[in-house]
Amino acid sequence: MKIGDQIAKYRKERQITQEQLGETVGVTNRTVSKWEQGVSMPGIDLVPRIASALKISLDQLFGTEPKDHAEDLSQIVKNAVSAAFEDSLYDAINDALEELLPKYINDYQSADDHSLLILGRGKETICPFRGQGTVHGPFKLNNINHDKYGILIPCPGGNEFVGYYDTKEEAVSALEAIFNAYSQRLAKIELP
Repeated sequence: MKIGDQIAKYRKERQITQEQLGETVGVTNRTVSKWEQGVSMPGIDLVPRIASALKISLDQLFGTEPKDHAEDLSQIVKNAVSAAFEDSLYDAINDALEELLPKYINDYQSADDHSLLILGRGKETICPFRGQGTVHGPFKLNNINHDKYGILIPCPGGNEFVGYYDTKEEAVSALEAIFNAYSQRLAKIELP
């Protein structure tokens, strides 16, 4: 049984809402929801806090019975740490962007000419656009075996890739939408 299933099971048994658990552990209710859906896993530093908040043992949280073989539990912990390492940074960045993005958009002004603020897919990349951009690819994204295409935008301090697409046609279409929004002097565009 997955750790997210265990969290959901014991949270419901104890009649604790996702928001209450999140507040106790120090995360958002959206993060708790992602754990329960199996989209992400809690960081290893949160596991003892979760067990304590749910008033259960670590064995119960991991869905294991106490065993004489420490290797089994050790492997479960190693898997949890590995998955948490990948997921926790992504969640933290998204949470920070949700808080900072509105301020960034309101505060951003181009002193010399019009620019368009591009919000990449998933809002993971923000970049001002002043009429220059190209499609690059195919390349591998995060060691995934599928070729991807990206839009490269020159930005202050270096170039930014915004919007990763499965086909070159999708990337070209997104770049055309950026140019159209820029020519219409729009303030921002969110890539599909």
